Amino acid sequence: MGRDRRPETRAWPGHRCSRAPYQGIHDVKAQANPRGTLAKILDPISIDAFLRESFGKRPLLIRGHPGKFDFLMKPSRVIFGLDKVTEIRCVFGGLKQATIDPADIREMYEAGATICVTDMQLAHRSLRTAARNVRREIGFAGRVDFRAYLSPPSSGFDFHYDARTATTLQLDGEKTWWYATSPHTLFPTENSARTDMAVVHRAVARQTIRKVTLYPGDLLCLPPGVWHKARAGGGGSLALNMAFNHSGATVGDVLVDALKASLAGMPDAMRPFVTGASRAGAAELEPHIATCIAALRDTLASLDGKRIASRLASVADKAGRT
Repeated sequence: MGRDRRPETRAWPGHRCSRAPYQGIHDVKAQANPRGTLAKILDPISIDAFLRESFGKRPLLIRGHPGKFDFLMKPSRVIFGLDKVTEIRCVFGGLKQATIDPADIREMYEAGATICVTDMQLAHRSLRTAARNVRREIGFAGRVDFRAYLSPPSSGFDFHYDARTATTLQLDGEKTWWYATSPHTLFPTENSARTDMAVVHRAVARQTIRKVTLYPGDLLCLPPGVWHKARAGGGGSLALNMAFNHSGATVGDVLVDALKASLAGMPDAMRPFVTGASRAGAAELEPHIATCIAALRDTLASLDGKRIASRLASVADKAGRT
């Protein structure tokens, strides 16, 4: 096979693409001799530069080379272990989608659907180890998981945004992305609504949109809440997505947990309530509510930034060991 060709992905329906010319990375500080998992993924950009200038803030494109992500998983391994993953979906135009079984993948792919596999790390030890390493290497308190996306020629997703930092690692083929330069919503707790695409397109029209094509070895990291869409090239596309899920691991989550803990064991907080058919019983709840509010005020008064920061650090440390 010549150097100007990509290997065919034989595990799923095959596709080929021509080699893209090397393109420079964004102008951020480079690193030397990456050793950790995330360092290898980001190479030649340093982890410090990534966290300081991009992570959760603005999109980042890193040009790579074919085979860069083979240490995570080679394209030919994607098909294995699909009975262990959380979910497999087929997605058609307009974000119409359905959950399918592994045996349905080829039929749905040939019908023009993008195949999305959630929690690939459950099927591949290398990805499970990588997810754990990445959490530990940056002290991330949230969940890191891997997803696989297989798109037939000229297929992909319409505009949407995700409630997570989505880091696409292009394994094979090519895919063109359109993405906003800044988030529509900062750190959303849910993905964008996908029922009224006319509303979505009007929101996207108010954004500055960039276009880029990813080739094997390239990386595109998009913050939560950034509108984006993607379409595979003429040879199709296969990519991993390394997702940083912030839900349940934010400063606000830690504060809410502390407040909940302050109410634990208080009968006034734990008792179920009824207001009666005429809602007259609502007034009887007022003293119980006042007692709970007083406890919450005491808890808030006792909190300080140092204690919360220590709590966050312990959450991140525990996350990196699981």
